[in-house]
Amino acid sequence: MKWHFLLIIGFVGFSCTKPTPQIPSNKGINIDTVSTALIQINKNLAKSEDSILNVLVNAKYPDFKKSKLGFWYKIEHKTSGKLIREKEICSVKYSLSTLNGNLLLNDNTNITIGKKEIISGIEEGLKLMNKGDNATIIIPWYLAYGLEGNKSEIKPYTSLIANISVSTE
Repeated sequence: MKWHFLLIIGFVGFSCTKPTPQIPSNKGINIDTVSTALIQINKNLAKSEDSILNVLVNAKYPDFKKSKLGFWYKIEHKTSGKLIREKEICSVKYSLSTLNGNLLLNDNTNITIGKKEIISGIEEGLKLMNKGDNATIIIPWYLAYGLEGNKSEIKPYTSLIANISVSTE
């Protein structure tokens, strides 16, 4: 009789375990084809822009260097000032022009590096500079104002030339 009791306890113990959940057969991996297509279109547009800018830089600005991020730059006036770092507040004077030289914007502002207070092409360029330096940066549209522009002076898909100076303060 003891073994009957053990047998019943064993059946009850095994029958109380929950089965492993399974993914229903009608649930597959959803691929967002629209997002995938848009990402590919943007990659193609950026690649095309890089090709155009590469030709421009080789023809007009052969002494410029290309950054890992994708903009071209030249430090025009190098000083012995401190290298600009993350979270540092900088007084920056800059002008933005189209690739054919039309002036679009002049600004003098204080920004905190890393806070995205300015377009990424300029902010990343500043990280290569010392306080007191002047630089020229050729910024592809995808590191500038992108596919929307800035709603006033700068149209969508506009690559820019930025002339930048950083105060020594």
